[in-house]
Amino acid sequence: MKKFLITMLLLCAASNAMTQDNRVTITALDSIGIAQFRNKQYDEALATFQKELELVKQEYGENDSVCIQLLATISRCYFRQNTPSKALEMGLKAAETYATHYNDSNVYYANLLDNNALYYSSINKLEEAEKCSDKAVAIHFNHFSNDRDMAATLAHAAEIKYHLGKQKEAVALQEHALNLIENDEGTHSQHYLNELDYMKTYYEGTGNSTKAQETDSLRAKLKNEMDYGYVPPLIKFDTAEKCREHNADAFYCCRYYLKHYLNADKMNVAAQYIFTWSMRSPDVSVEFGAPESKWMGNEKNTPYLIAYMAACTLYALSNDPVELDQQYSKGITDMLNYYTANKELTGEVPEFEEYLKLHKKSPDKFFERLAKDYEAFAKAKGQGKVGKVKVEN
Repeated sequence: MKKFLITMLLLCAASNAMTQDNRVTITALDSIGIAQFRNKQYDEALATFQKELELVKQEYGENDSVCIQLLATISRCYFRQNTPSKALEMGLKAAETYATHYNDSNVYYANLLDNNALYYSSINKLEEAEKCSDKAVAIHFNHFSNDRDMAATLAHAAEIKYHLGKQKEAVALQEHALNLIENDEGTHSQHYLNELDYMKTYYEGTGNSTKAQETDSLRAKLKNEMDYGYVPPLIKFDTAEKCREHNADAFYCCRYYLKHYLNADKMNVAAQYIFTWSMRSPDVSVEFGAPESKWMGNEKNTPYLIAYMAACTLYALSNDPVELDQQYSKGITDMLNYYTANKELTGEVPEFEEYLKLHKKSPDKFFERLAKDYEAFAKAKGQGKVGKVKVEN
C-alpha cells in the first residue's frame, strides 16, 4: 500500500513538473510569436502561435479565454499572409467560442466581430460583413466606448456601407470615427490624415463636392503642418498640467521654428511660445552646461537659444525614456544646423564657428567633445553646482 501511494505521489509530481514546463513554454512561445508578428514574419509567427495554441488546449482546455485570444491572433496572421478565408475560419471560431462561453455583448466581442467583418469584406461577402459590423458598432455605442477600438470599428463600418452603396450611412460613421481619432491622437497624426482620404471619397459618393473639397484642403493643410510645423496661439502656461495639455502644440511649434528662417512670419510668436512653455513643462528639461553659458547671455544669440530649446523639446517629446546626453547632443547639432542656415541674418557667433570647424575637421572628435561637455555638466549637476536654467522674462 505504501509503495502504491509513493508511486502515485511520484506520478503527481511528474505531472506537476510537466504542467510547469508547459506554462514556461507557453510564455516563451507567446513572446517569440509577438516579436515575429511585429517584425512582419507572419509565416513564423503563425507556426509559433499554433504551437502555443496546442499547449494551451492541453493545459486549460479549448474553451479557455487564452485559446480564444490565440485563435484571434492566428486569424490576423492568416490575414497578413493574404489568406482571408483561413483568417475568417479562425476568426469565426474565436467569436463563436467567446460568445458561447463568456460574453456576447461586451467590447472584446465587438472587436472580434469587427475583425470578422474585415475578413468577410476581403472575400467580397459584404452582406455578411455588414451584419458583423452592425453588431460591433451597436455594442460600442451601448458601452459608450469612444476610444481607439471604437474609432477603428466605425471606420471599417463606413467602408463596408460605402461599398454597399449606402453613402449617407458611410458619411455619418466616418465623421464619428474622425471625431474619436481627433480626441485620441489629434488631427496631426498619420491615422487622421489617412481617414480624411476616405472621408473625401464618401462625401463624393453622396455628391457633396463642397465637403469633399473642404476635406481635401484640410488634409493638405494638416500635412503641411505635420511636415513644417505651426504656431499655436499664445496662452498663459501657469501650471505644469497646462503645459502637458499642449505638448502636441509645443512639438509642432518647435518644428515650425527649426524649419523656417528667422525672418519668416510668426517667428517671434513661435519663440515666445517655446520659451514660456518650456519654463514650466514637466516633460522636458532643457539644460545648459559651461560651453553654452559662453553664448547664451548674448542677446544677439537669443534666436539660437530658442533653437536649442526647440531641438531638445522635439527629442524629449519623441523619445521615452529620454537620454539626457543624447538630448544634449541632438540639441547642439540641430542648433548648429539652424545657425548655419541663418547666420547671414544674425552674423557669426565665434563659439558656433569653433564647433563647425571641429566638425569639418573630424566629426568623431566633434561628437567626442559633446560627450565630454555633457559628462562634465552632469558631474557638476550631481554635485549641486548647476541645474535647469530658468531665464526670467
